[in-house]
Amino acid sequence: MSNDDDLRDLLTETAQEIKRLSSNPSTWQPWLVYLMKQLELQATNVSPMDSDLYREMLTSLQDSLRTRLRTGSW
Repeated sequence: MSNDDDLRDLLTETAQEIKRLSSNPSTWQPWLVYLMKQLELQATNVSPMDSDLYREMLTSLQDSLRTRLRTGSW
């Protein structure tokens, strides 16, 4: 398996576990924010310069969310 496959499997398992522990999607938002904070810490832990790259990723994520809300697809 590639790293991408491993990561995809890990994220799928994590999503399933979140659903198991808290079946109401309206309660997931704080956990998504927590995950984003942890990812930001990881991104800037090695190099503070990576904070710009992280912000670029957030902008891209924002665009993806807007598309999802507007069109119903990712």
